[in-house]
Amino acid sequence: MRTFLKFSTLLLIVSYSPVAQTISYYPFNSQLAISSKTSAPVFFEARIQMNSATSLVTTELGPQIPVSRKNNTLFYVGGGASIGWFNDVYIRQSSNLKGYYASFGVRSYPFEKVQKLGLNFEVTPYTDSKVQTGLLRAWLGISYKFK
Repeated sequence: MRTFLKFSTLLLIVSYSPVAQTISYYPFNSQLAISSKTSAPVFFEARIQMNSATSLVTTELGPQIPVSRKNNTLFYVGGGASIGWFNDVYIRQSSNLKGYYASFGVRSYPFEKVQKLGLNFEVTPYTDSKVQTGLLRAWLGISYKFK
């Protein structure tokens, strides 16, 4: 049953990608982010770790709330959970929950000739699932807005 639930959730994320409004890539962290419509009052984002073997496949899921919009710039806050899909298989953990994160970020679309291409910067405090350790992550990436 657990395997079916994991597979169903992963399938939902993959099927969500064709209706994505924005796709972002953070090359220094090897993260791919798929977002819903950022002009909505709350938008959803799924982040997938791209440099992992199957033993460490990590996905971060969570809502983001736009705080301010100025010209072609969006400031947002949010948070969510980090899930390790194969923790119980390879690491022998009973839970797939790896930790929690908060997001404070900005997305800017500064290019006049390529208005859908943007730059992202985000500061993301992170803690493990037992809230015993933590770190402060900073991400710099590029994004493409489809609609």
